[in-house]
Amino acid sequence: MTQTNLSAMTSPVLLQLRDYWLALRGTRAMPARPDIDPVHIPALLPHVILVDVIGAPPVFRYRLIGTGVTEMANRDATGRVLDESLYGANTERILAAYRDVVAEAAPVAVREIVQFVPKDWIRTEVLLLPLSADGRAVNMILGGVDVVENNRADRRREHHEREALDWTL
Repeated sequence: MTQTNLSAMTSPVLLQLRDYWLALRGTRAMPARPDIDPVHIPALLPHVILVDVIGAPPVFRYRLIGTGVTEMANRDATGRVLDESLYGANTERILAAYRDVVAEAAPVAVREIVQFVPKDWIRTEVLLLPLSADGRAVNMILGGVDVVENNRADRRREHHEREALDWTL
């Protein structure tokens, strides 16, 4: 995903998560799961998701979902595969961002109407960050989801609108 002429993320939560990931990464292409210590990011934990990347083509399974995300979704999908049983018609749209992270071994950030629940008045920013056990292949994704707009009165937006964001700004 090309990062030219894109808007910056606005979520303070996701900016903190990005900075934490960058610090863990150091000079490597991406950090590994054991590098993450929840003690260092307690305020971010309600927004965090951790996703296993299994096989090729990749299948994605939730390892951990923060309480803020489960409350927004009205369910806890921990341990579940990201598939049609969770997301119905939005499945391919949701999986596209995860596949981009794996294919590019690079972060992906988007701003969009929440895709994983039918709440079209909620606009979120989502940041997906690659993790690797061997420094080359993405085997997990550290993600963050934050509500940037929650206005029940404003339901004019199209559910399919997605704005790619420059995660580096």
